Amino acid sequence: MVKQTARAGSRLTLSSVIELPNKHELTIPVPNATALMLNCSARAGMAAAATRAASKLDFTLHRQVSFECDARAFDYIENMIEAIIFALMALEAFANETIPDDFKYVAARRGKATVEPKHKADIEKYVALDEKLSAVLPQVLRCATPKGSAIWENYLRLRRTRDRLVHLKSEDRRSSTADVRTAWSAIFQVVLPHRTAKAMIDHYVKIMENKPMWWIRYPLK
Repeated sequence: MVKQTARAGSRLTLSSVIELPNKHELTIPVPNATALMLNCSARAGMAAAATRAASKLDFTLHRQVSFECDARAFDYIENMIEAIIFALMALEAFANETIPDDFKYVAARRGKATVEPKHKADIEKYVALDEKLSAVLPQVLRCATPKGSAIWENYLRLRRTRDRLVHLKSEDRRSSTADVRTAWSAIFQVVLPHRTAKAMIDHYVKIMENKPMWWIRYPLK
């Protein structure tokens, strides 16, 4: 393999060669995972928002509301599940790609005199996203933690809803009343998940000297 040196600031396009079932080799550009997942979340979230707006759930004087048919309700739920899960995938991808290859993370642990530092591969695999966002990235970028802020509270609501969806309980498969909190009721409390993910990303990117190109060109608000 011939090594090549790129000038600082130049744009590089990574590629991946994939063997198809028919033995053909397909070459694709490697996407930025954060941008890709955030776009998937935005697309699904806005589709859900359009369905909700068309059904006038939030713009009526009636206390009891419903979708005009079951199909529209299921469309909304499916799109929101996609939007929520992809938003968390975007945050996971952003956290992992922001950690430098040579970074070593020492977590604060009560009652322990010394703690073995974790390398990037171990951080990606074993450190929970909450800790990556609240402790690891502030160490990497030497900035304030978002923990305790409105951005953090919105993130926690989104992450907990994702967890409820991934780990559906028996109560989520039964009829329920308004006073019962289910995975489905949690979905309707979340609005445009990609905005929550983007706000968390913005907290860090805004203090970066070299900002990701996808972030600079990001078209959605």
